[in-house]
Amino acid sequence: MQGYIAIKGTRSGLLLTLEPETPFGELLDALAERLSEAPTFFRGASLTLDTSRRSLRVSEQIQLENLLAHYQMSVQPLEKVTEARRDAKKTITLPLESSPLTNPAREIVRMQRDPRESDDTLFLRRTVRSGQAIHHHSNVVVLGDVNPGAEIVAGGDIVVWGVLRGMVHAGYPDHEDAVVCSLLLSPVQLRIAHLLSRPPEGFEAQPRPEVATIRHGQIVVETWISGRPPRK
Repeated sequence: MQGYIAIKGTRSGLLLTLEPETPFGELLDALAERLSEAPTFFRGASLTLDTSRRSLRVSEQIQLENLLAHYQMSVQPLEKVTEARRDAKKTITLPLESSPLTNPAREIVRMQRDPRESDDTLFLRRTVRSGQAIHHHSNVVVLGDVNPGAEIVAGGDIVVWGVLRGMVHAGYPDHEDAVVCSLLLSPVQLRIAHLLSRPPEGFEAQPRPEVATIRHGQIVVETWISGRPPRK
């Protein structure tokens, strides 16, 4: 059955190719069998989907994402990766500050539009645990907690339907309109675009939904009233 799918390592990560003539259900079963054989190897990996031979319907995409989420994996179409490389203008790095989120050697693609307008939001229906890192070029929505020691870097907004105690960077690298929302906002470190914020010593988060935004050149945290972030 695994002959219907091919997972290859590339310079950009793992590449998944699906047989165009095989029913999607059989492909999904073959992929599930392949992942179950080496779950620790695939856990947390980013998978690029080769859509040059076969495109997926929305329902098929959702099924694929749900399967990969079980192994803490993310997926994106090949054409998005190719287009991003073609549009890359220059290398941009974060300010040189001692932080797990800062890596001078890391390259980032300058996007041509606000990434929050993208329909490629990453939805994670699980808790992001210590030691796990989620990097995504658009919005990230977590239906669960973000534990201390976990890291999320997003080109757009970050929304956590749970407790946020890890490290997050929204609007990476320079989108100042991005926001960070959580039911309980208590991050070790919070960045929006180029700005950094840390909770003061002895800070105790309030058990209420809050949103962090950039206002007047600094990060401001306010109560999220009626499910809507405050206006700028």
